[in-house]
Amino acid sequence: MLYLKLAWRNIWRNKRRTFITMLSIIVAVMLSSVMRTMNEGSYEQMIENTVGIFTGYVQIHQKGYWDDKTLENTLVSSDTLFQIIAQTPGITKAVPRIESYALVAGENQSRAAMVIGIDPEKERSLSDPQNRIVTGSYFEDLNERSVLLGTDLVQRLELQVGDSLVMIGQGFRGQSAAGLYEVKGTVRFPNPEMNKSLVMMPLGTAQFFLAAPDRLTGISLIIEDSDDAESVTKILSGYLSSEDYEVMDWKELMPELVQAIESDRGSGLIIIMILYVVVGFGILGTVLMMITERTYEFGVMISVGTSRFAIAMMLAFEVLLMAMAGSLVGIVASYPISYYFHINPIRLSDSGDMAQVIETFGMEPVLQFSLEPSLFYSQAIIIFVITLIFCLIPILKASRLNPVKAMRS
Repeated sequence: MLYLKLAWRNIWRNKRRTFITMLSIIVAVMLSSVMRTMNEGSYEQMIENTVGIFTGYVQIHQKGYWDDKTLENTLVSSDTLFQIIAQTPGITKAVPRIESYALVAGENQSRAAMVIGIDPEKERSLSDPQNRIVTGSYFEDLNERSVLLGTDLVQRLELQVGDSLVMIGQGFRGQSAAGLYEVKGTVRFPNPEMNKSLVMMPLGTAQFFLAAPDRLTGISLIIEDSDDAESVTKILSGYLSSEDYEVMDWKELMPELVQAIESDRGSGLIIIMILYVVVGFGILGTVLMMITERTYEFGVMISVGTSRFAIAMMLAFEVLLMAMAGSLVGIVASYPISYYFHINPIRLSDSGDMAQVIETFGMEPVLQFSLEPSLFYSQAIIIFVITLIFCLIPILKASRLNPVKAMRS
């Protein structure tokens, strides 16, 4: 307790020196925390834009569908299957879909498009198209003969709400798929690729168009916690026959996304490691300055009988108190910055190179920061430990001073 009291008094004996040392720690925690929240926020946004909105965190398919995505490998929608899903712990909603491709055309233009048949009510739990409508209105029932188009696709086809859309494709077991549907509205998703090629239809209408009644290409599952996707997948796989169904989590569904995140995270860690080294040497410099200024003091203390261990302990407590205070203040100072950019994400210029790179991953070109608590306190702990490590040498050096030389200097 005596060492702690002495350390506390010494800290405030020279306020300028203390503030300089603490400021270096505060800035280090702020920089590392803000950088990590920016990186992890971009990954969360990437996953949410591609997984949370479109595929879902877990999907059920007919066995073999994921390797050969054809209507021949669709599964039959049954009450038994949905009862098993409802009884699986961790799953909150099951969203049925049927997906295919077709040639869509207006009066003068045509384009290949991705056709998705949705349950208008259940789909609100996943992609929530009703709240993404730009013009027009949402579907009213499962068998309504109308479509919702991506905003960019509407412009390409030169159509408006109320116009007719011609669709030609191939249905189940090689049957012809053709139809004329009213454009009921346009939708915009964060994923630019979806806006360029998406055609949404009510599930019953899509099944009739594809000549696949009561069939689904997959069932997307909404789970309570996205981190439990792997465990939910294993539990559900145990309930369903592996010969008839395949249950996949989002990492299996989108391995390219996982690889892209891991690759970018690795490069980000290299940058932040460089930051740690720079910060460590900065803190080392300030602590060396603090100890050098007190060389005469330490020489006098040793000459009057103060043990070298006592000096080392006193300095250790000084550094410990400053590191703790600096780390806590750094967390408090960095959170408002990350919170602001979480609420107001940085929008990149559409014509910029970085925006184009982000769009290639199917993301909206914005940088949104994360508010995950672990990102803040983990960086504070890391900087705290770095401070203690880099201060060991100055503390040991001070405790081994020659008192005569120290007082002469």
